[in-house]
Amino acid sequence: MDHHELLKKYRTASLAFIQAAGEIKPSLMNESKDGEWSAAFIIHHLADGELQFGVRYANTLAEDNPPIIPFDEEKFPSALRYHNRTVEASLNSLAATHAMNYEILKNATDADWKRISAHPERGELTLADLVSMATNHTEGHIAQLKNTVI
Repeated sequence: MDHHELLKKYRTASLAFIQAAGEIKPSLMNESKDGEWSAAFIIHHLADGELQFGVRYANTLAEDNPPIIPFDEEKFPSALRYHNRTVEASLNSLAATHAMNYEILKNATDADWKRISAHPERGELTLADLVSMATNHTEGHIAQLKNTVI
């Protein structure tokens, strides 16, 4: 898939997630099934993930072969106090951060999409690889979000 198609998929996935999140009744936001994350936790997680990926995009574009610092999604809910955060703030952050990331990526050149970052577990990743990972991450959480309230 070329980077134009990838960028469109990235945008579509994020907007679909934001729309799906906005359709959940507030009374269901903190419900969880069988120890799974609630819709609120998924929203907080995706907002945090978009921020993390944005840093990766920026570093990949601005630095030569920057190291990627992985984040442990199991530690974030407790460390970042998901239970005390508001869905509204996380959705606003997600929408704004995604819009900024999208604008940055939209302006990337063909050569930029081939720039490399170093992941300690996955090795060398191009900007295109990072955007693909973020897109797949978002798409997976759309399904998870919908399943929390069904």
